[in-house]
Amino acid sequence: MSDSLQRLPLIDLRADDAEIERYAVLLDSLGVALIAFAGDRTPRQRNASAEELIGDGTSEWFDENGRPLRDEERPELQVCATLRPVHQRAVGIRTRAAAAVMWCRASAFPVFAADGSLRRILLLLADGHQRARIAGDRHHLPAHDPYTGVFTQRYIEILLDDESRRAQRYGTPFAVALIGIDHFATRCQTEGEERVLERTARLLCRSLREFDMIGRHGADRFLVILPNVGVNEAMVGLERLRETIEVGSAQDGDAGMTISGGVSEYGGEDQPALVERLESLLASARDSGCNRLCVDLDLF
Repeated sequence: MSDSLQRLPLIDLRADDAEIERYAVLLDSLGVALIAFAGDRTPRQRNASAEELIGDGTSEWFDENGRPLRDEERPELQVCATLRPVHQRAVGIRTRAAAAVMWCRASAFPVFAADGSLRRILLLLADGHQRARIAGDRHHLPAHDPYTGVFTQRYIEILLDDESRRAQRYGTPFAVALIGIDHFATRCQTEGEERVLERTARLLCRSLREFDMIGRHGADRFLVILPNVGVNEAMVGLERLRETIEVGSAQDGDAGMTISGGVSEYGGEDQPALVERLESLLASARDSGCNRLCVDLDLF
């Protein structure tokens, strides 16, 4: 459901109540809760999905780490204080009628009056079951790939989701790269897939910082998460990593092994959009001759 929510057109920031009502009905058809607050934070309207989720409105809210959310940390109150949207934040809600916490993705948007004053705040709550499913995945899915020892694709995606929430909450940057083994199919024919993957993963891990994260992402690719750095700093380390693969493979008696990669910095988008951008950058690196990194120029 979060993918559907991400692809919805944003409501006009000067919408009247009739347009908000139409938007609420649209969201209801997608199972997304909408609550509209007046500028003084008084609840004014909510759709059927919100009624089902919140009930009588008496509820406890939690942050992504399970700690109680202070009133000023609520997404709609952050919008009231800053007049800026809040995008895709993980929150937990427990109502008086429910013992379990329902995990949601919360977004909030300001709607302005003609004179520029804050007229409404729209709070959207979606994806109620995904967080619980992801939490279960941590305990039931294998964390490491048997060929390489790095994280599996599902687990690195969970870690990317975690890092995205952390960036949204605390404003900390992080960079991400999609690394591909050049001429992978040809190499596997001569050396064997398991050997190519194991050696590449070993060389990649040797060049990363202790707290960087790396996982398989497709047959010939690795997704790398670099916390607390922007794309400029990340490129320094990733260029060193690219050179390590080239030199390390030569030391192993295989001078032809290289990698290419796409590098970007998290900008608040959903995971599919971020990975799609990285795939495009990786394709550009390969189209340019391989053995190089292609960075997202929109960040400069």
